[in-house]
Amino acid sequence: MGFKSGFVGVLGQTNVGKSTFINAILGKKVLIVSEKRQSTRNRIRCVYNDPEAQIVFVDTPGLHKPVDKLSRLLLKQAFGALEGLDLILYMVEPWEEIPEYDAKIFEPLKKLSMPKFLLINKIDRAKGDQVPKTIETYAQTGLFAEVIPISCLQGINLGKTIQLIKQYLPEGPKYFPDEVTVDRPEEFLLAEIVREKVYHLTRQEIPYSVYVEVQEIREREDKPLVEVYATIYVAKPSQKGILIGQGGKMIKEIGRLARLDMEQLLGTRVYLDLQVKVRERWNESEAQIARVLGPE
Repeated sequence: MGFKSGFVGVLGQTNVGKSTFINAILGKKVLIVSEKRQSTRNRIRCVYNDPEAQIVFVDTPGLHKPVDKLSRLLLKQAFGALEGLDLILYMVEPWEEIPEYDAKIFEPLKKLSMPKFLLINKIDRAKGDQVPKTIETYAQTGLFAEVIPISCLQGINLGKTIQLIKQYLPEGPKYFPDEVTVDRPEEFLLAEIVREKVYHLTRQEIPYSVYVEVQEIREREDKPLVEVYATIYVAKPSQKGILIGQGGKMIKEIGRLARLDMEQLLGTRVYLDLQVKVRERWNESEAQIARVLGPE
């Protein structure tokens, strides 16, 4: 059997564990993990390599009910990511019954010719016979070539998932060099780290009204230190004060947590300079949203 390669889309409702799955497969954190919707905003290609195959996982924005212009574009982007894929992984939890939203999504999926797997995540949290009932319910749709119960956090059946993916992928070349694990520049990854901390530490509309830009990454010559200069943009003046916090407490905590992850990613000490600025109603402006989402 020759070398296998291909593009595998990861779909599912918000918070089922798509980004956690890809991080676990790659063995390191490259994607935002959050329980809030819209944590994944961009179509991100993450590359898994072994001697037998190169699997390019396409992480997509979570499927959710759109509430503003940004969320509508994210939903459109999630479906746009299906074009040109070799295989689709659809992720759910042990829900036993198929949610109405998933049932609606399955209709357009049936029209796509590539194989589809169902991943039932979080089986370590399941109770009673939730997992077998979920397997039986989704198998009845006739949509899925494989149904695999997994736990991203405990690593259950992740190896099995990789082996099954290889069986279904075509023979082909490597699309990315071995050293590439994500098709985004360093600035993007560092900005995503900051945005993740905002998601974890803030509530209500704040997480969905924020985007982050890294203006400069400067490697010091006199000592092992990387300086990162970044700006957090919010959509309303009132949100700036909340993000900074009383006496700067909130922004300091965001910076502290982000710096720790940056040091792990870069393998060196990091100095992080964070600013907060207002770009009013950016999440309702097509031009600003296009700038945030970037090229596809």
